[in-house]
Amino acid sequence: MSAIDVRPVTNKKELEVFLRVPWSIGLDKEKNWVPPLLDDYRKQLDPKKSVFLAHGEAATWTAFKDGKPVGRISAQVDFDFDKTWAAEPKTAFFGFYDSIDDVEVSKALFKVAEDWARAKGRVRLRGPMTMDSKGEMGVLIEGFDTPAMIGTTWNRPFLDPLIQNSGYAKVKDLYGWKYDRNIPMDEFTQKIAQKTRELPNVKIRTMELKEMKREAAIIQTIYNEAWKENWNFTPFTDQELEVIANEYKMFIDEQLAYVAEVDGQPAAMLFAIPDINELIRDFNGELMKNPINLVKLLWRLKFNRPKNMRLIMLGVKNEYRASRKYGALVACLYEEVSVRGKKAGYVEGELSWTLEDNSGINRGIERMGARLYKKWRMYERAL
Repeated sequence: MSAIDVRPVTNKKELEVFLRVPWSIGLDKEKNWVPPLLDDYRKQLDPKKSVFLAHGEAATWTAFKDGKPVGRISAQVDFDFDKTWAAEPKTAFFGFYDSIDDVEVSKALFKVAEDWARAKGRVRLRGPMTMDSKGEMGVLIEGFDTPAMIGTTWNRPFLDPLIQNSGYAKVKDLYGWKYDRNIPMDEFTQKIAQKTRELPNVKIRTMELKEMKREAAIIQTIYNEAWKENWNFTPFTDQELEVIANEYKMFIDEQLAYVAEVDGQPAAMLFAIPDINELIRDFNGELMKNPINLVKLLWRLKFNRPKNMRLIMLGVKNEYRASRKYGALVACLYEEVSVRGKKAGYVEGELSWTLEDNSGINRGIERMGARLYKKWRMYERAL
């Protein structure tokens, strides 16, 4: 039996090997795997640039067998999580998890992550997430027949049993919902949306790219209030706000992002983005390192925009969500993105993710005409 060597990532050369593990284990041969842009991961793992490492710590490792990279993992602690979830003290997380179908490789990866977490005084390891709940989460367990949308994961089916055979148990499933532009919302939802929209003090407007700092601040405020009781929530920080306002600006379509105002004040927001994965499949993971790819992306964004979109964030301030008068603001926003998205030429949309046990939200999404088509799984183990 070949020995498994798990090595920490300590320099830029080793980081590139770590980032390229999906290619090393053959994911690039899978038709529904879309190579992610590695620039974002480089920033996430760079102490000088990472918005996560401003409120957390992380370490990364690559597994080798017969001298070849066969797996990888990260381990991280999030001090914002510690502050937010006092009832779950000493939790650590893992991410960037990839492996060949070999339980010994998987166990070796988890061992180094667990040892690191214990050394940090942690009593449980949960994941995968890269790097926190605002990023990529979970292992895909259903929906392998369609490509991953931007910001979501796609992996081979063996990863779920591999993680469980490495000593981890399911802690939560996350749902991905698919919208078809030709399937209408149910009549009741349309009726209450129209009634709310007709209130004289209610206004639904698109977010303005030229005022993206203002819009990002609205996203931050509503997200941090509306999502604060959701499992694994951590608040948007001011640094993360800057990323939305500046770096992601080029990807945003004003027809997919809205603010609902009541008496001129932001009450709810919906934020969806075009599925950029449709445009970058041939980039081999590189954007800024390959200027030709950047030119291609800019051209495609202007002349050959994606046909699908992903609804990432939706939130209503508590004072309005609990109100009988304004409780249907969510329905107004769903209707808005459905109508405007169709006019803009989008064919399908994905809403991801929602929690499996958030029955109220999930029933509402079904009434909007969506169907459950993907599931991701989160795992946990006591240390």
